[in-house]
Amino acid sequence: MQKNKSNIVVVIGAQWGDEGKGKVTDYFAARANYIVRFQGGNNAGHTIILDDKTVKLHLIPSGVLHKECKLIIGNGVVIDPRVLIKELNMLKKEGLSTNLLVSDRAHLIMPYHVDIDYHLTNYQNELAAGSTRSGIAPVYADKLYRHGLRVADLLNKDLFETRLKKSFDFNKALVEKVFNEKFNHNYEEILKEFLGYASVIKQYIANITEVLSSAVEKNEQIMFEGAQGACLDVDHGLYPYTTSSNTIAGQIEAGGGVGLNTSKKIVGIAKAYLTYVGRGPFPTEIKGELEDKIRDVGQEYGTTTGRARRVGWIDLVQLKFANQLNDFSEIILTKVDVLSGLKNIKLCVGYKVGGKDFAGIPSDIHNFKNIEPVYETLPGWGSLPNHIKSLNQCPDELKNFVAKVEEVAGVKVSLISYGPDRNQTFKI
Repeated sequence: MQKNKSNIVVVIGAQWGDEGKGKVTDYFAARANYIVRFQGGNNAGHTIILDDKTVKLHLIPSGVLHKECKLIIGNGVVIDPRVLIKELNMLKKEGLSTNLLVSDRAHLIMPYHVDIDYHLTNYQNELAAGSTRSGIAPVYADKLYRHGLRVADLLNKDLFETRLKKSFDFNKALVEKVFNEKFNHNYEEILKEFLGYASVIKQYIANITEVLSSAVEKNEQIMFEGAQGACLDVDHGLYPYTTSSNTIAGQIEAGGGVGLNTSKKIVGIAKAYLTYVGRGPFPTEIKGELEDKIRDVGQEYGTTTGRARRVGWIDLVQLKFANQLNDFSEIILTKVDVLSGLKNIKLCVGYKVGGKDFAGIPSDIHNFKNIEPVYETLPGWGSLPNHIKSLNQCPDELKNFVAKVEEVAGVKVSLISYGPDRNQTFKI
């Protein structure tokens, strides 16, 4: 059944993150008036390539290559001002204009949050999620404790002093009395540092609800850009091996700060294979020479950490689950070129646990660790043409692969990416 199209486009990672969302977001950005980040922080990065220019961002939304596009960091994002200012300076140096607005309701990552992220990872040991140690979990925790610091607080020196003291004292006690570690921060120094940041970012701070509500009324094109992927959602992912925010499309209104009682085009991004940087179980993981080959060809190293990503076969059970969570209008398949030249390609089409068929995705670690993937093996495809305009120009083996993805995941593939350049895409 054909779903409604609208001026609201949502781009969501359909796997474990690192699906190539930056390039796809940039593809849609050419048509958008606004691009909105609505969750996460600088714990995820995206890379945009244009000609000989490579831009790596962690906080500022994709779309910087489009001068007329307004970029918005929503209230659901947690912001490290040091990272934000660094990215703004980098973009200026590259000669790229930054039409940026930052929600006054977004929470701030403080220096002690980064330290606590290290302590927390060490404390959790084998149950740690494989954090980038950017302070993300601790700042979301402070948000829910309700002594978090927000962007708006920076605009009122007296209020910021009072609220910083409460947050500072709590986190100092946490480090010293729970983790039994030394707290290496000074209240006065942080106060001075962050009030200095306020003078830099003040020009970007806005009431995003007013901005986006006006855009909706004017029927302008708005794109919401997700970070990480559906399987890392704090509620629906493999808990506790998740990120600290909701990564699915249902979060866009809460994290963007605008009601959208309207149809939306929800686009899922999926790679032709899987990668994962966490510590949790990975049912379709590939080991050995093939893993190294796919990683090297696909350049599967974290934008944020540089860590080598684990590699696995595409998991269509997981992709179907992501579709159930997000109700994708369509999915975009990326990096099909990376698998070129393989004799055979596996697709996970089902799960068994304890020798019995298992419907859906296990919610508990025990069952997830004991998943036995049910594979279907298809013949691989050879090298792809340099310039592809339609699926008809592709080998039959790739066509069969796409058909199987659509069949099991229950959603149509609308676009295929076959290289890093923004022009290496074609519609189906």
